[in-house]
Amino acid sequence: MSLVITAIFFEKFTKEQDFQTLSNFIESLEDVQVTEVKTLSESRCFDFFINYTSTKETAFTDLKEQLQQRETELFLKVDLILQRNNELRKGKKLFCFDMDSTLIYQEVIELIAAYAGVEDQVEAITTRAMNGELDFKQSLNERVALLKGINSTTIWDELKEKLQFTKGDFELMKFLKSKGTKLAVLSGGFINLASYVKEQLQLDYAFANLLETDSDGVLTGKTVGEIVDGDKKAELTLQIAKENDIKPEEAVCVGDGSNDLKMMGIAGFGVAWNAKPIVQKKAPGKLNTEKISDILYILGYTDEEINQV
Repeated sequence: MSLVITAIFFEKFTKEQDFQTLSNFIESLEDVQVTEVKTLSESRCFDFFINYTSTKETAFTDLKEQLQQRETELFLKVDLILQRNNELRKGKKLFCFDMDSTLIYQEVIELIAAYAGVEDQVEAITTRAMNGELDFKQSLNERVALLKGINSTTIWDELKEKLQFTKGDFELMKFLKSKGTKLAVLSGGFINLASYVKEQLQLDYAFANLLETDSDGVLTGKTVGEIVDGDKKAELTLQIAKENDIKPEEAVCVGDGSNDLKMMGIAGFGVAWNAKPIVQKKAPGKLNTEKISDILYILGYTDEEINQV
């Protein structure tokens, strides 16, 4: 089985010994034969092309689990991403992104809560959701209810000024657009800001929740229409792919939360971006670096190719 392990150091290493430690580790993996090593970024990112000789039906999953179980042996700040070595790696035609803590650094509901002075209540609901006491829809409805009475005519413009785009956003979108890739933001947040993010990053699609307002533009504490949760994100990924004659395996989904795992699961690949450990473990791939544009290394692009755009 022809596979590739992409190793992305969090920053350029200064000791050549770090690379040797990494090489020795990969060569020590059971049933793995390294056939080629390619530098994607000097002293930082490398592709290890391997022949995986296991004949088990679960071979790919077995190797992924082996990597997860043993990577703590490295004591290096490096992400290891396992993929099949085929034409689909660079042949992705659709990218779907979560918004909060992915394309932007903040959680929008927390920004609104601060605006409304209900941070403590929102935090308490978030904690209950993280403890499994509430599902996404329940937690969203409870948090949105706390926003009742806020005048929405000015809040969105004020919040837009506070949004901090993730480092590498613009470079990533510019490169993907140059390849003709369709780009979407699928957010469990709110459409007013998701549309703004779409506009700023020149994405093709934006889907998120809509907050209901009364005739005076005051928030009612409810949402309108179907809630964008994990199931809806997966559904939207397939919908956008179908609209553009793109196969699901030609899509990549990127997010930081457990409600992003379903869309990652139906896509050709998924990246857990600076996510909680449980999400990183379940996702197809992970990335814990500072720049989200490092995703391009996962696709197999070199610095030279990236800088040409």
